[in-house]
Amino acid sequence: MADRHFDVVVIGGGPGGYVAAIRAAQLGYKVAVVERDKLGGVCLNWGCIPSKALLANAELMEKLQDREAWGLKITGEVGYDWDKTITRSRDVAGKLNKGVEFLMKKNKIESIKGSAKITGKAAAVNGKPAWSIAVQECVVKAEITSAPATPGATRETVTATNVIIATGSVARDLPFARFDGETIWGAREAMFNKGQPKRLIVVGAGAIGMEFGYFYHTFGTKVTVVEMMPNILPVEDDDVCVAMEKVFKKHGMEIRTNTGVVNIEKVGSGLTATVKVTVAPMVKGADGKIAPDASKKEVLEADKVLLAIGVKGRFDGTFDQSLGLATERDHLKTDFRPVGWDGPGKGTTNERIDYKTNLPGIYAIGDVIGPPWLAHVASEEGVLCIERIAWRDKKIDHEPIPLDYTVIPGCTYCHPQVASVGFTERHLKEQGLVKGKDYDVGVFSFSALGKAIATRNTDGFTKIIRSLPRGEILGAHIMGDQATELIAELSLARRLEATTEEIICTVHAHPTMHESVHEAALASEGRVINS
Repeated sequence: MADRHFDVVVIGGGPGGYVAAIRAAQLGYKVAVVERDKLGGVCLNWGCIPSKALLANAELMEKLQDREAWGLKITGEVGYDWDKTITRSRDVAGKLNKGVEFLMKKNKIESIKGSAKITGKAAAVNGKPAWSIAVQECVVKAEITSAPATPGATRETVTATNVIIATGSVARDLPFARFDGETIWGAREAMFNKGQPKRLIVVGAGAIGMEFGYFYHTFGTKVTVVEMMPNILPVEDDDVCVAMEKVFKKHGMEIRTNTGVVNIEKVGSGLTATVKVTVAPMVKGADGKIAPDASKKEVLEADKVLLAIGVKGRFDGTFDQSLGLATERDHLKTDFRPVGWDGPGKGTTNERIDYKTNLPGIYAIGDVIGPPWLAHVASEEGVLCIERIAWRDKKIDHEPIPLDYTVIPGCTYCHPQVASVGFTERHLKEQGLVKGKDYDVGVFSFSALGKAIATRNTDGFTKIIRSLPRGEILGAHIMGDQATELIAELSLARRLEATTEEIICTVHAHPTMHESVHEAALASEGRVINS
């Protein structure tokens, strides 16, 4: 017999899971969260938050390296304590982990440590169908990027009317290069290592790759970034990609775009081990497919290689295979449809969905259901999933507003920062839209912005793409200092279907970085003031 019954059991205590649990508790449900490792998930413990602590250190180091321009007199070389740099990051994660534990207690949510496995249907409770969940002892090797988990004996069994799977994602490696915790790194090894490598090859120039590349480069590591696409940060607007690559190359980072990895070979063992990475230019073959040209391969050598090539859903051990819970492309399948998975241009935008799986009463949210793999998306999906359950249970009297997936800000926290919302100009052109006929663009450079000049942050710009003839914001792209903060204004504007005229009519404080948004809106209408 089950030990306890809950209205809602959330499997996974990350930014999707714990937020969903809090909202469920607020709505009067009896809630439990089952987490096999630490509350806060990958984001809080090994991703979003501790990496930002490291990047803050890097930004400070960058300023100190430029101390003469700031009028600072510091005799001798500016040194640093690598262990303290890493430890500070871990302390930040630890503090926030304790914060989530407090939130569980505050909201009277049962926090259960263990690996949850949905084993089958349970006896109905109060006339409602229920699911049986075994809570197993579990050992997790958290400091390895793959975070292998070994479930053990069942500690207890609980039942739930509603189950929300929020187990997140895990980094992908390569068939010929698995994470080994020594020379072949993922993000966790890059974040928590005993010694700073002198040479680092970063494979993948997305947000994670460029953030760690910037961090290590700023502290003196020789960094080489290898990216198979034509540009770094390939999901961003082309103007941003080109400008960012120019800045990083100017500061001495080696960047190889249009380059694929053919092989990764570990040389030696232990502390003296190194790595050889064989790369080759990407070319179009006779079959029309893009692939590395092995005839032009080259071997790069480094102390470590960081694989930052993407993620996949993680749900190992979460359910009995006999249940037939549907999966696709290494993720759980729900009524949410990631853009492109059902064909070009197809996918969920702002439709009313429940995040339901093919099994009644079992839902899934966050990274485990597919892109966009973002913590803030997981949190909103968690809230919306619970609110739609509550609406059907008549706990709230209005149908929740759907999440608009075309208004999801994306952020990269290296320096300069990058942030965007909506469509890139490249996407609009691919859809057949014509500049000057269907849309116009306004760009305002930070080199003409008073606050940016005063703070020595002139690398970057704000770019706004507005539709014609009405002026709705189709996309916004910011590169530079505080970009990840500035994007909120444009996200809200796009969500409210505001026009550039309405941004122009909104007074922006002076001097601020936000003035670049105002000026870019003016520029999109051909009436920029300060450049």
